Amino acid sequence: MFTAFYNGVNGVKSQSYGIDNTAHNISNVNTVGFKYSDVAFKDVFYSTVTTQSYNKGQTGYGSVAGATNDVFEQGPLVATDHEFDVAIAGKGFFGVSNGNGVYYTRNGAFRPDANGNLVDANGNYVLGTMNPSLQEIQLSDRVSNIFGQQLGQKVTTAITGKPNENFQIGGVNTQGPISVPKNLYLPPQPTQNITWSGNLDTSTKTEAVKVDVDASKFNFTKNEDGTVNISGSVKDEQVFGLKPGDTIYFTIKDEKGASETLQATLDENLAFNIENKKIDKIDLENAKLESSHLSVEKEVADSSELSAKLINPDGSTSWVKVKLDRVLPQNGTNLEYKAVAQVYDNDGNKIGGTTEGLITFNESGALIGNTLTSVDNNGTKVNINLGSFYDPNKPNSGYDGLHALQNKKPSVHTQTDGKGEGFLNNYAINTDGTIIATFTNGEQIPMAKLALFNFTNEQGLEKLGENLYGQTGNSGNPTFLLDANGNFSTATFKGSYLEQSNVDLSVAFTNLITLQKAYDSSSKSITTADQMIQKAINMKR
Repeated sequence: MFTAFYNGVNGVKSQSYGIDNTAHNISNVNTVGFKYSDVAFKDVFYSTVTTQSYNKGQTGYGSVAGATNDVFEQGPLVATDHEFDVAIAGKGFFGVSNGNGVYYTRNGAFRPDANGNLVDANGNYVLGTMNPSLQEIQLSDRVSNIFGQQLGQKVTTAITGKPNENFQIGGVNTQGPISVPKNLYLPPQPTQNITWSGNLDTSTKTEAVKVDVDASKFNFTKNEDGTVNISGSVKDEQVFGLKPGDTIYFTIKDEKGASETLQATLDENLAFNIENKKIDKIDLENAKLESSHLSVEKEVADSSELSAKLINPDGSTSWVKVKLDRVLPQNGTNLEYKAVAQVYDNDGNKIGGTTEGLITFNESGALIGNTLTSVDNNGTKVNINLGSFYDPNKPNSGYDGLHALQNKKPSVHTQTDGKGEGFLNNYAINTDGTIIATFTNGEQIPMAKLALFNFTNEQGLEKLGENLYGQTGNSGNPTFLLDANGNFSTATFKGSYLEQSNVDLSVAFTNLITLQKAYDSSSKSITTADQMIQKAINMKR
């Protein structure tokens, strides 16, 4: 009978422990990275009533709380707005250190401290491998001033590295603090080559062009009746495009400066004759043939312009513009373009002098010659590539760059090398744990890799509070589990996400009800035993 007292007391104590553990789980339902635990109960020793039966007659002495098992099931992932928040999707732990030891956590709410080190909420340094190619460089005054405006303090040095360079995670025992500085800078790569490709404008138009001729070569007579005669020929004039039917104009001027204009049409011999033309607007007595000019229809080619943005060695930018004027008249069947190149700064001011050249295409529009091979960008040579010259033995030669096809719409594409300077734009964390810095020029530098620690026995880890675990002899040593590519194989990282607690309130409340009923039942066995003893005592009366 007295055994019932002890059984009831053990039951109350063990169920109380279970209720305490469940309450602890519920209180951490919103703790980032928290893993709930279960209490394992076990029965205690037995006393043997008899050994003569077909089974041993044993009676137990209740239950006690045994091991507490941590349940490392995946918690739900929730998106955040912070670039350094990161969740582990799978098995493993982040590593953090305060200088006195290494601790492990599933809470990936990290932030940079005042020195640019990535730390957790407790100020512990987040562990990983930094990119070995990162180096410190001195800044020019111009760049230093830009950093001063961005960061609010004077900066004379910056960190730089090689864009898109891959590196591997270090060994387990070589992991150190991760740094995410703001003074990141990618120096400019000046433009050294320009490539223009596509089809040029080959169209022409006809315009009336004024061509002065020597009026003293013509016959000019004044008649007594106030008329004039003008005759002559322009067949010896070296005027391209001159033909019968074109018009020649004459200006007659008197001593007072008054003038009158006459015109004539060229005949088939490019001659003209004006007879007895009445003059009544000027004083003819002292008038003379002042000047003469031809109006000739001339074929004029439309001008084209090529342009390209240039990156300068100091990080500033400039522009090169190439004006292309088709040379008319053309010699033979080739198409020739006079090219005049000029470099300008961003304010439109000319830098240096002009560079001239001649670009030639054959009758099929294929490139066959180019003397504009480079321009001077304030002391920096910039090469110009217009494509290969036409070679009948090489397919597509003469058309792989700039060409001049008359039945094709003009369209020219520009390609340059070089890269503008880059300042830090933002950080992000990739699925393999690489912390990526993206720059204003579009380049990216992998800054560091987060470490992912695994243990042979996660249940053997010691809970230290503040969402931290410590290594013990039961947990085994931390290890890296990597695939053939050197990436962690047990989990992936999800940047700008946090892993929430894996506590399920519905399960926790159900356990709480069950433990409460068990507690009530154990306490009932105590009161029942008490009543039975009281009955036995009362039998004496």
